[in-house]
Amino acid sequence: MIRKNTLQRLAAALVVAGISLATPARAADPVTVTVWSWTPVTPTMNAMIAAIEKAHPDIHVQAQIQPHTAYSVSLQAAAGSGNLPDIIGLSPGAETQQYRPHLLKLAAVAASLWGADWQKNFAPSLLSEARFGNPPGDDDFYALPQEAQINNFWYYIPAFTKAGLDGPPKTMAELIADAEKLRAAGFIPFYQGGATGTFDVWVYLEIAVQTDPDSMAAAEQGAPVWTKPGMVEAARAWQQLFTDKVFQPGALSAVQYPTGANLFAAGRVGMISLGSWWLQQTQLSDQPGLKTMSDYGTFTFPALQPGGQPAGPIGGVDFGWGITDASAKSPEVLAAAKIVLHEMISGVGEREALNQLNDLPAFAGISPTQTLPPHLAEIYDTYIKQLGTARTHVIGNPVINQSLITGLQAIGAGQMTPEAAMAAVQATAVAQGGTK
Repeated sequence: MIRKNTLQRLAAALVVAGISLATPARAADPVTVTVWSWTPVTPTMNAMIAAIEKAHPDIHVQAQIQPHTAYSVSLQAAAGSGNLPDIIGLSPGAETQQYRPHLLKLAAVAASLWGADWQKNFAPSLLSEARFGNPPGDDDFYALPQEAQINNFWYYIPAFTKAGLDGPPKTMAELIADAEKLRAAGFIPFYQGGATGTFDVWVYLEIAVQTDPDSMAAAEQGAPVWTKPGMVEAARAWQQLFTDKVFQPGALSAVQYPTGANLFAAGRVGMISLGSWWLQQTQLSDQPGLKTMSDYGTFTFPALQPGGQPAGPIGGVDFGWGITDASAKSPEVLAAAKIVLHEMISGVGEREALNQLNDLPAFAGISPTQTLPPHLAEIYDTYIKQLGTARTHVIGNPVINQSLITGLQAIGAGQMTPEAAMAAVQATAVAQGGTK
């Protein structure tokens, strides 16, 4: 843990070196740094802020946390009106690129915070994903990861038991059959917040990593490979989730947060697309089955064909932080924003987040300090191991990403065939300058 006096010595040394990163001089009123995000959840963010403000009494962090859909709307409005906060939470790829014109370059900032070799503190895959969608020749960073994630499906064990199921599905046929049994037992079989486009993309990618992982990886970085057989096959499997009633009725108008997550926590949903961040529920609930995760288990997308192999994990950067150009209007605010960034990624803020199991650490050498119950520890350790082999999970180009969301939702609504939808995404990728 880096304490206040250590940071003050660091800041003083940086000033001597000509880098403006000193802790703001003590004044009657602390310097306010505004932070907007959809994550961490408010209780976790409040704990992070308390730790940061205790370490830096001259800084006040004013945070606004909203569900992701509402956050996206607020962020777009703020960017359009020139009223962005000082620090914003960002997913890698399309979302970071959408706001790149408003973000400061962070490579030099990172070097001032963690030294010239700062990149050694992050897994290469996280650094790569953080730069997804950058213009050719631009190797800088516009957001730095606080935490990493693994995407997968979760299932509610009591629902499976009541439906006569002894474990998660291993094939697509079992997934369809299990959904029917869960429905008959009174549960929403598989909740999909289809109006939250990010989760539509994630489910599609969890299928595509099975049907054509190489094309999937190329597509994430802009290549027009969407009409490759494996990519179309993944779109057909996505369609099946609607036509074979795996997803609940009205999925395309539903949202993953807060509705889906709340229904899953309440025991009304059999399966849902979430990820390693769901572990935070152990710190937010008094339900014994959630406190220890004893009522919950995980699985990846099952094999499409009998005898096939299920999909491997996808994952990478859960969320990161970007410093906006709004902070640069005041040297004091910018200096404070850099310190807040440091504390949220590798200091007292991230320590608080990890102790609440907000997600997996992105910065090397940090881990939760509490002892976890056996089942929970097993899930957590599995996630940590999966980070080493997980395929990336974001589309770098925001225009292609939106085209994919539009196509997936049109497939789900029966308005486009998988072939037509993928052809439309292909055309978008070509128009965006992708090369085969």
